[in-house]
Amino acid sequence: MRVGASPETEARRAAITLVTLAVRRSGRERRCILPGVSDLTEIRDASRAFIADRQWQQFQDPKSILLALVGEVGELSELLQWLPADEARSRLREEPLHTRAAEEMADVLVYLVGLADQCGVDLGSAALAKIKASADKYPTDQNRGVAPDKT
Repeated sequence: MRVGASPETEARRAAITLVTLAVRRSGRERRCILPGVSDLTEIRDASRAFIADRQWQQFQDPKSILLALVGEVGELSELLQWLPADEARSRLREEPLHTRAAEEMADVLVYLVGLADQCGVDLGSAALAKIKASADKYPTDQNRGVAPDKT
């Protein structure tokens, strides 16, 4: 158990990891934007069922899920923290780092989908709207190969 983590938090973290791996390994054919990327609704429904089966609904509130999400982002960051930037991509494709990063990314995704579910946000639509807004804000002809100006 991680320092400062409650048994309930650790149990939920382990369960979420297992449910994401189960969804990923289900082998069902999916229609999606990116090949191999699960539908967010499928992930949400699998997580809801997993939580309901264990009667963990009382632990599902936006603040708790957000704090868990931040913790998981920290764990993912820790994997990359000291990698040289020019080697990160190639090292992330090698084992065992590839599997560890995939597990942490799965945790982040499940918590983000859970947070959106708790807040009534259609995450897919919100993400597409954000990409459109960014495309309008940063026109290709003015921003090709240049980092966005944050001023």
